[in-house]
Amino acid sequence: MFLAIFKETAKKIVRNKKNRLMLILSVIGIVLYAFLVVSNNENILTVDKDQIELETYAEYGQKESRLDAGDIAVNSFTGVDTYSMAKREYELNHSFLKTIDEGDIHRLVELQTSQTPSFLMENINEYLDEKYAGDFQMKEFERVTIFQQMDALGELDNVNSHIYNNKSAFQQLHSFFTGFGPLIILFLTVFVASEILTDDRKHRTIKAGQPVGFRKYIFYQSVTVFLIMTAATAALITLFILVTGLLYGFGPLSLDVTQYVYQDGYRGEETNFFDITLSTFLIQSGLLTVILIYLFVRINAVLSLVFRHDIVVMIIGFLLVAFNRIYSGGSEETVLGLPAHIFPQNYFEFGTVLNGVQNYLTMSDQFTFMNGLVVLAVTIVFIEIILYVIVFWMDRQKFERAVG
Repeated sequence: MFLAIFKETAKKIVRNKKNRLMLILSVIGIVLYAFLVVSNNENILTVDKDQIELETYAEYGQKESRLDAGDIAVNSFTGVDTYSMAKREYELNHSFLKTIDEGDIHRLVELQTSQTPSFLMENINEYLDEKYAGDFQMKEFERVTIFQQMDALGELDNVNSHIYNNKSAFQQLHSFFTGFGPLIILFLTVFVASEILTDDRKHRTIKAGQPVGFRKYIFYQSVTVFLIMTAATAALITLFILVTGLLYGFGPLSLDVTQYVYQDGYRGEETNFFDITLSTFLIQSGLLTVILIYLFVRINAVLSLVFRHDIVVMIIGFLLVAFNRIYSGGSEETVLGLPAHIFPQNYFEFGTVLNGVQNYLTMSDQFTFMNGLVVLAVTIVFIEIILYVIVFWMDRQKFERAVG
């Protein structure tokens, strides 16, 4: 019986013009992103050759002018030895310039993990000010992350320009999950799942005589949608990896990525920042993706039974997915007086949980992968109970009359 329902539901999803259009747009979006966006990706610590040449000449000129004037002592008023400072900056900048001319990425990473030129620090500050405006907390988080990621590159045996500029396939997948990726996947899930049950009951003759209870029928449909959406998501992610991998390399799964867990003291204390391997991050992301797809498929089943109109179901589903951004942006320490980490909406954008942004914003150590699994599992059980109860109220005949 499951196989018959699976075939008919799958056929309906595949034949739906809106679903096929969305799939085509997703494929086109992946290709355009890989060719147009990733190709322009650049490490914020990238040194502009023209700029460093000017800085090198300037520091050299200042150093030589102090030396010619015999002014190489510490200034009694400012306490600054301008000659030694200019000499140090000149030597550092010259090392960078020489490395860039030689195209030695390994040496460039070594230099940047030991010391950063002052003009490059100014560039970083300008970048953070522009990106986060008045958000001081996130500026500090990314500032630490930038240098921590450079340290991680320094631990690799083989670094090329694509890995340095965060262009490789697995690095880009990490960026996808820590960015809008989870929301995109959930929006697509809601888009596909929102009309399955309501549209199906508009054509009652298709299911006439099916010897299966309404509750079981809804479950079989949900499992079908879940399997198809999981397979489609896996296929699109695989395409994303292949396209970016063939263009820029697949990158090292052993690369360390940032994770934050608040322990004590100042929020931005570097001792609160840790590393996990990229492979661990991606495995955890995959598991949470699968769980969230199933959760939203079942939520759509509940909404379909209650509202019985596909457009209404889709809109409410979209609002649920975006609830955290609408409500607080995920920076609340408590919700309704209760700890924020026990609420499922804080795990919809799971990338910010896995990299520690949620912990950072709330000064917590409770937003973790394991807590996310527990909270989402409890939420699924809660939704299953709601579905079980609703079917008593909205049986097959009443639902067909309401939808029809």
